[in-house]
Amino acid sequence: MCGRGCVWALVEGGDGQLVLLSPGLRVHPAAPLGGHCCRALDACESGPCQNGGECKSYGGSYLCMCPEGFFGYHCETGEVGRVARHGAAAWPAGTTNAAGPGASPAASDPCFSSPCGSRGYCLPSNGTHSCTCKVSYTGKSCEKELLPPTSLKVERVEDTGVLISWHPPEDAAARQLIDGYAVTYVSLDGSYRRTDFVDRSRSAHQLRALASGRAYNISVFSVKRNVNNKNDISRPIMLTTRTRPRPVEGFEITNVTASTITVQWALHRLKHSTVSRVRVSIRQPGDLADRTVELNSSVAKYTFLDLQPGERYVVHVTTLSGLGTEDHPSESLATAPFHVWTRPLPPQNLTASRVTATSVSMAWEQPPAGAVEGYIINVTTAQSVKSRYVPNGKLVSYTVRDLLPGQRYRLSVTAVQNTEQGQVHSEPIHLYVTTLQRDGTSERRWSQAGHPRVLRNRLPPAFLPELRLLADHDTAEEPSPAPRFTELVDGRGRISARFGAVLGKSITVKTRKCEGQNCSVNPCKNGGTCARDAESYHCDCRPGFKGRLCELACKKVPHSCTRLYSETKSFPVWEGGTCHYLYRRVYKVHQDICYKESCESTGSEKTTSSHTLKKP
Repeated sequence: MCGRGCVWALVEGGDGQLVLLSPGLRVHPAAPLGGHCCRALDACESGPCQNGGECKSYGGSYLCMCPEGFFGYHCETGEVGRVARHGAAAWPAGTTNAAGPGASPAASDPCFSSPCGSRGYCLPSNGTHSCTCKVSYTGKSCEKELLPPTSLKVERVEDTGVLISWHPPEDAAARQLIDGYAVTYVSLDGSYRRTDFVDRSRSAHQLRALASGRAYNISVFSVKRNVNNKNDISRPIMLTTRTRPRPVEGFEITNVTASTITVQWALHRLKHSTVSRVRVSIRQPGDLADRTVELNSSVAKYTFLDLQPGERYVVHVTTLSGLGTEDHPSESLATAPFHVWTRPLPPQNLTASRVTATSVSMAWEQPPAGAVEGYIINVTTAQSVKSRYVPNGKLVSYTVRDLLPGQRYRLSVTAVQNTEQGQVHSEPIHLYVTTLQRDGTSERRWSQAGHPRVLRNRLPPAFLPELRLLADHDTAEEPSPAPRFTELVDGRGRISARFGAVLGKSITVKTRKCEGQNCSVNPCKNGGTCARDAESYHCDCRPGFKGRLCELACKKVPHSCTRLYSETKSFPVWEGGTCHYLYRRVYKVHQDICYKESCESTGSEKTTSSHTLKKP
């Protein structure tokens, strides 16, 4: 449209598209129909009236009001043989004067009597006339009023389109005059303009091919078609709306802890050029309101703080266009909501209660809050990681076995919580441990943060479990004398003792009773020591010897073997915008060294026995 205050006519361009023009406007030859290169003509600008005639401009035409004594189109003729009346009208050159020179204007000009009245403009042509009606009027003489539609509203807004609806004119006679509706939509910056014609049987229209996040002025006119392609239109009914901006791209959850959730997204420089802000929201199911923050479009990452551990949260992100209410702001469609569980709290105060050459016993405290269904135990060395899931939420201790002597390990305990979408894990708590050397080194090193701490042998406990010696045959068990010990351990229902005067390893002592004999003559062979009992004696054998009288020499022969290890691995899986973990048990065959113990009699009778032991 070219400006305000003009009288518009709806015409059809060469391509059939409806274009609004005004009878008082001239279109620049190089400009397309409906463009901006148009200006209102002042027909009196050249001063056509002569002899003091007053020029009156009428929508592209002019009329000379001649002073007394002059007449003619331009008041160029003085009164000769006729009475010139003040105010006689002279019409521009080019109109037909059927009465010839000197005839009265009333007799020669079909528009002299104003047949179109004040509702239109009369255009003379070959002795007749046609009326170009002003806005809101139609009919041959513009005698009928053309009413606009009512109740224009937006039904749906998309990023590239808008659906609008309206009601026809309330008057039934006015509805019969209408051939259809013209829907004109223009961007606020004027870069886009279009007019669509809608049949009168419809009262809704979908605007398409719009730019995302931009505001548009939308006008709807009632239209009456004319045979000369100069259609009559009503006053418009108007509104302004803005299309939705495009949603963010690449939305993802980058980090989750027990109390924070970090999200990240991306905005394209061209596709999101109309985005002014980004709105990030989070809520728990059942909350009445969201926790929402609006960020500048240059920000692409945000962290929600002070969240509850082990709880489910719903996160979504939208983009906004328009800075204030006067800019008709709009919001994009939300990204698919992400359902995220914060991590449960980890166990606390992880310590090593006992360290040997091949095992470590750990103890910890349960998390102070949350429902824990189990724990994942990880054993990490420089070459491998072994995992095991223990489905016991009340567990507070665990013994890791089958370790190597003198090896440094990182032990980790992770709390596991079950949800409807799978399991969620806490942050692991770590413990660094070095197992004992096989030569009986008594120092045991462990630390929680990688700094070694030395554990010395503890003092004997004030109360010791009773140590009973397993007798041969059906002889009743007798209590043994107090052994020389550095530590007494009750593990897995078995009692074992560690002696300081012999090799630092656990042994099981069995009695060997010899009725009718005493220790006056040492019956024990190979350096064995005879020990008297109440009714008999038994032999304490040196390391490497066994048997009733220590008559068997035993040795361990190493050979290669395999062990079967099981590991529980977790795999993150995204389903419907929700991240959950699947657990899979993986079995691995590990090459190892086993020991075959072979015993031979040192006496005249060769008795050989053997059995296989795995490496301690």
